[in-house]
Amino acid sequence: MTPFSDEKATGTVRSEQVGSIMTALRNRVLEGKLLPGTKLKEAELAAQFGVSRTPIREALVAAEREGLVTYETNRGYTVRQFTRRDLLESYEMRALLEGHGCRIVAERGLPLDVERALRNGLDRAEALMSGDSPLEGEALEQWRLLNQRFHTTLMGLVPSGLFNRSFQTVYRVPKIYDVLEMEKDGPTLRQYNEEHRRILDAIARRQSGRVEFLMREHLQGPCDLLLRRMEEMPDG
Repeated sequence: MTPFSDEKATGTVRSEQVGSIMTALRNRVLEGKLLPGTKLKEAELAAQFGVSRTPIREALVAAEREGLVTYETNRGYTVRQFTRRDLLESYEMRALLEGHGCRIVAERGLPLDVERALRNGLDRAEALMSGDSPLEGEALEQWRLLNQRFHTTLMGLVPSGLFNRSFQTVYRVPKIYDVLEMEKDGPTLRQYNEEHRRILDAIARRQSGRVEFLMREHLQGPCDLLLRRMEEMPDG
């Protein structure tokens, strides 16, 4: 193997290391295992991951670009604290992107197997709810996963790398800030599920203008919930 190919192989390994570390950091932040304001020390992270500080530094730079951490001179990296404005802008951008994404999917036509899978997911979500009782425990977690899958599946059908990168950026909000993580009310969750049905029906009928409106309106619900709950959040 030539020196150049040795260097290329080493670069590939480090790139994979950085990617793995970045994924782990992202998951820890989004799952709330690394709380807002937590200082991220390169030496400690290097020891945790069993690597040198170089891939840790590169992963932190990538995490900053993704908006998960912030950097200050002489202070280093900390887990980002989202403000009210950050969260409102996130939902507003989601409404614009997902509305437009649904329009594209409706215009292109929804694959039958995907439609069946989504309808099955909506039926499963409905079955988790009983009367007006709030969802708790495993049932609540299953509902949240099905809700997430509905949105990410539809957006994953948009044939645009730029669109999907933009969607992932605004979709990645830590669970501690996610209003749906706070919501347990049975009637409210049932309403969200019914809105999903109307959205899916409009896509299946290729009603592109209608589905864009429905998705934007659908995301207004969590935004309104956020407005009611964000008095405790820092201004920004």
